[in-house]
Amino acid sequence: MGLLAWLGLKQGGSFPNLDALLKELRAALPDDEAVVLRYIATVIVLLGKVACVDGRFSDKEDELLRELLTHVDGLAPSGVDAVFNALQGKLPALQEGEVDRCYRELKALCNASERVEVVRLLIRLAAADGAPTPAERAEIESIAEELGVSLTDIEPDLSVQAGAPAPPDDRGEPGGGISA
Repeated sequence: MGLLAWLGLKQGGSFPNLDALLKELRAALPDDEAVVLRYIATVIVLLGKVACVDGRFSDKEDELLRELLTHVDGLAPSGVDAVFNALQGKLPALQEGEVDRCYRELKALCNASERVEVVRLLIRLAAADGAPTPAERAEIESIAEELGVSLTDIEPDLSVQAGAPAPPDDRGEPGGGISA
């Protein structure tokens, strides 16, 4: 029993879908710190929310998400598959409390400019299969609001037409990415 559970502050099973994703990440990245795994899981969940909001997980979104996962240091191809499968299996069942926890985690783990980069990554995924749909755009705007990201910071990225390269991030690299 962990200290938080012992104190009655953590109730087991409160976040079964996030816990399943974190379990896959722990298995795939056993040497990484818990805070890194939570960050990766949170970003993956938000990417999945945007990819699925229009009712489909397109092949191009699938391809881009897998590509982004390959950039996570130490995540082997089998780990990419395991995390991706866990995400697809658990995403439709995510509870509102689990998504709220993702927002809280990102606000706690990231500063304002890092949260902007996460939202830009969501935009990049939404544009993977063409211009973001109205549903994807609304989801991104909602996530941005929850994360405290100003829509004026991301509006140029949301206006990018399908097929155009993503605007450079703060480091001059196209579209940002998941970094651990």
